[in-house]
Amino acid sequence: MRITLLQWFLVCALAGISWARDGKAQQLLDQKITLSVESQNVKKVLHQIEKQVDARFVFSSQIIQSDRKISVKSQSEPLSQVLIKLLKPLQLVYEVSGNMIIIRPDRPAKPAPSDVDQASIVAPIEQVARFVSGTVSDQTGGTLPGVNVVIKGTQKGTTTDAQGQFKLELPDTETTLVFSSVGYLPKEVIVGNETILNVSLTVDTKALGEVVVVGYGTQKRADVTAAIASVPMGEIRDMPVSNVATALQGKIPGVVIQQTSGAPGSTPAIKVRGFGSISAGTSPLIVIDGNIVGSGVFGLLSSVDIESIDVLKDASSTAIYGSKGSNGVLLVTTKRGKPGRMNVNLDVYTGFQQITKKIDLLNSQQYAEFAKEASNTAYLDNVPGASATDPNSVRPASYLRYRYPRGDLFDWFNYDDPVKVANMPYTDFQDLIFRRAKMSSYQLSVSGGNEKARYLVSGSYLNQDGIILKSSLNRYIFRASVEVNLLPKLKVGMNLNPSFKNTQEVTAENQWFNQGIITAALSAIPMAPVYAADGSYSSELALAAPYNLPGVTNPLANITEYSSPYLSGNLLGNIYADYGFLKNFNYRASANVNFSDNRRNTYRTSRMPLSNLLPPTTAMGTVYSDQNMSWLFNQVVGFNKSINSAHNIEALVGMEATSTKFQSSSASGSSYANDVVETLNASASGSTTTAWSFKTANASVSYFARANYNYKGKYLANLSVRRDGSSIFGPDNRWGTFPAGSLGWRVSEESFMKNIRAISETKLRVSYGLSGNNAFSDNYPYVAQLRTDNYSFNNNLVNGLAPSSLGNSKLGWEKNQQFDAGIDVGLINNRIYLSVDYYHRITKDLLLSVNVPSLTGFTSAYKNIGKMENKGMEFALNTRNMTKGFIWNTTFNLSFNRNKVLELGPTGDPIRTTSGSLADLTITQIGSPIGSFYGYKQIGIFQNQADLDANPHDVTSKPGDVKYADIDGDGKITANDRTVLGNNQPDFIYGFTNTFSYKGFDLNISIQGTQGSKILNIGRRYYDNMEGNQNQMTTALHRWRSASDPGDGITPRANERSTGNNNAVSSRWVEDASYVRIQNVNLGYRLPTKLLNKIKIQQLRVYVSAQNLYTWTKYLGYNPEVSNYEGPLSAGIDYGAYPLAKTYTFGINVGF
Repeated sequence: MRITLLQWFLVCALAGISWARDGKAQQLLDQKITLSVESQNVKKVLHQIEKQVDARFVFSSQIIQSDRKISVKSQSEPLSQVLIKLLKPLQLVYEVSGNMIIIRPDRPAKPAPSDVDQASIVAPIEQVARFVSGTVSDQTGGTLPGVNVVIKGTQKGTTTDAQGQFKLELPDTETTLVFSSVGYLPKEVIVGNETILNVSLTVDTKALGEVVVVGYGTQKRADVTAAIASVPMGEIRDMPVSNVATALQGKIPGVVIQQTSGAPGSTPAIKVRGFGSISAGTSPLIVIDGNIVGSGVFGLLSSVDIESIDVLKDASSTAIYGSKGSNGVLLVTTKRGKPGRMNVNLDVYTGFQQITKKIDLLNSQQYAEFAKEASNTAYLDNVPGASATDPNSVRPASYLRYRYPRGDLFDWFNYDDPVKVANMPYTDFQDLIFRRAKMSSYQLSVSGGNEKARYLVSGSYLNQDGIILKSSLNRYIFRASVEVNLLPKLKVGMNLNPSFKNTQEVTAENQWFNQGIITAALSAIPMAPVYAADGSYSSELALAAPYNLPGVTNPLANITEYSSPYLSGNLLGNIYADYGFLKNFNYRASANVNFSDNRRNTYRTSRMPLSNLLPPTTAMGTVYSDQNMSWLFNQVVGFNKSINSAHNIEALVGMEATSTKFQSSSASGSSYANDVVETLNASASGSTTTAWSFKTANASVSYFARANYNYKGKYLANLSVRRDGSSIFGPDNRWGTFPAGSLGWRVSEESFMKNIRAISETKLRVSYGLSGNNAFSDNYPYVAQLRTDNYSFNNNLVNGLAPSSLGNSKLGWEKNQQFDAGIDVGLINNRIYLSVDYYHRITKDLLLSVNVPSLTGFTSAYKNIGKMENKGMEFALNTRNMTKGFIWNTTFNLSFNRNKVLELGPTGDPIRTTSGSLADLTITQIGSPIGSFYGYKQIGIFQNQADLDANPHDVTSKPGDVKYADIDGDGKITANDRTVLGNNQPDFIYGFTNTFSYKGFDLNISIQGTQGSKILNIGRRYYDNMEGNQNQMTTALHRWRSASDPGDGITPRANERSTGNNNAVSSRWVEDASYVRIQNVNLGYRLPTKLLNKIKIQQLRVYVSAQNLYTWTKYLGYNPEVSNYEGPLSAGIDYGAYPLAKTYTFGINVGF
């Protein structure tokens, strides 16, 4: 096939992006041919070869002269060897692309000597592939390891080794290599005929090319005028976590991420710049590839799947999301295929987890002494003439806790006999429920494509056993991303992310009498039996009757005799089309769907001891299911134009519509015949005791616009507005408008700054805007709702409905107005880069339930009347400390936030929260932070009678009881003396990461922490109540015993009948939750490029990692981040949550 010179160059260019010598090409070259020609025209010889193999030769008539003749002989030889014999004398080489064999010159053609017998020439075998090698250095000549070297337009490439050297196979001499590294400007080099390239990279002093994701688009970092932070993805990719959000902890200034539970796959609490509401949602909006989702989605993604995470924090950046953006926005972009050769990547890690700490409890001997003392104290306080030596038989039966074990129930159970006490059985219930748990993850991805079509397909499997027995997570994730250029200006794409989780749940939280595992393990007395003589489960209840001990349940049985598999399926998907028109315009439409289906089947066997009954007990079963379907459609028209390279304008207008439908149902049954069949049909002849169903829906429609302008990249302006309508609000207030604007000045671009070499970047930013909040738990807060009720009709009682709440057609948005001012400064070619932000955020029109006159038939109704303030400062510092040979980079962030309630309805009445039998655990009142802990302030222990007489006290107080502050100064201790005791919001949070690399080794150390937050450790009302009937923390060893043995001045006396209001909620149980944690240590080694080239692997890295390695804290519980009732009104309460684990893993990353 004869082609022109231009056609030949086009074919070579296309061949340069094809896969060199793939499997099909090799099969072609291995075909055997027989050829015997003498002095024949070259073109005719090639034609003869075409007849024997399925191939076509492509060449230019200017390369092969028409009169050139050649002689070749071969007998059943591979085509590759025949081609070398044929082309070598002509100084030609070949390449294979599909079924085409492209012939091109090796070097300038010279006529062969006429005296050489062409037939006698036997050319040696010559490798067509070419290699280029070299060294990459910085401007000072120092070598740069870890630089990416990629063939332009493909994904084929390598990285420089510890000495900055590289070697790479090339497809042809027209290849362009792209050299890139963090902190340096990328550089393109055309290889030509060179075999050695020495390249120098320039430090990126401005980072102008870095792109961040903003609402409905992207923007250059240099042009950003809002408070936007990007997650350093390189710091989190290899963290062994089952929920990606956990890895973000300490990485983003202004973002609080709390690991409130250590259960496998659990989602941490996320807050951006404090609590933004009282009764509505406080979590940020999360958008994945344009799809609005809940925070639980982080448990359905692997960090390896994520390209970037950008956090919008101020109103200027979030107002484009209108009523959904008041609590900040997290924009997650997943990876997609890129043009180039197919890449196959395998990421595997495996390891184990274990408890980070155990709580120190009394052993059997310590508990026996303590319990005996508590019984005697109560007996002596309340029975005139009593003596500690009185036997149980003379102690009143009206209050059995005056009595203690003296061998009257079991011979060994005797607190008076030192020998029996020394030999008492002991069970460490924490060792009984915790285990070393396995964790493994496997992920395989395939990606590639060309300029017309790109693809990425990945699948992953995670198997995680929890540190509490039986708890586990099995997760399966599949991802597919395809993008196709149908026309030069039209591309369409699809992202599909189905996932499935099987979680075995355990009841770690809750009180022990509700089978809470943690409180049971900490409260059960250490000699309580685990098993009965017949091998069935027993509990403390077996020892309780003569002494009225509480029936603390068996924590092991609470695990093994309770089954709760939770099956969760989820599908995230979107399709989009992007079309460019009229040169400066672009249209994009996107349709998104989010579908979830969940099912839980729980069963409690008859073998489980209850708080008031030993086995056999009543078995119970419950089934629960829910289904959620939401869709989102948006379309955006964008405009982008630069006028004379000075006036740069970007604008967009768009609309968005959403709909969500949710339904759930549940049923429960009991009185099972046995524990063989656990489904509801086996309960009480198939009848259920309870059943209910629920259905809800909401929808919204929005219109939005944004305009950006900058003059020569120096003066920057941004304006945006969104108009939202939502079905959640009343018909008189259904629409809301949310405008915002920001300004920026890049001072470093001014002429007067050019000579200040130390300052490489300075930008001032200021913004103000309004956003909203419609994240209410009730989709119909404005509607007068109904409840079931009975009424009389014809003297018969008839089922009916009656109003249960008042309607409010004017109910509307919670509004968030925020001012932000910031500065970005880069020093010494941006080796030191500092960002500082100050913000002041006012949330008004808070949705509150207020009292209404009872003559209406109701006592309360919802209104928009509350107001709250958050203000603070954020600091982010990035430094490149060492850049030659040994590389050392540091990131540090520090954030302060102060929260205060400004208004609470017309009367300003405080909001109090209750948990079970405990009232007023927290209070929300004007002038204080939201959800503050509320109780008595302990100022010591009454040391003696004189101390008691000299200070206000409860009427029942005695020496050894708690001394409380008389807040109202009336000389008495009453409920009016309760006060704010602190809150769970920290004074400041911080994160500190150091990354080191040297000669193929890399080390990453991440530290994060909080300072000033508090926790109400309400679980201590069981295991620190000093009443003697449950096990206690070792703080009991420091109790008050007498005036001469006063203890630590904090812990009161042991007393079975607590006096002095000792166990009221007080500052004694409000603990400092400040902590410093080594969040992650990751040590890796990347195999040298030379070795990888030999084994045909693109990259291979092995590593070891430790997560939650160590925590320094004064908190006495398991986890200083705990929050059983996470929410603005009751955050930071510890009622026995699932503890955190520290994880050790070994992993490998392989790229082919």
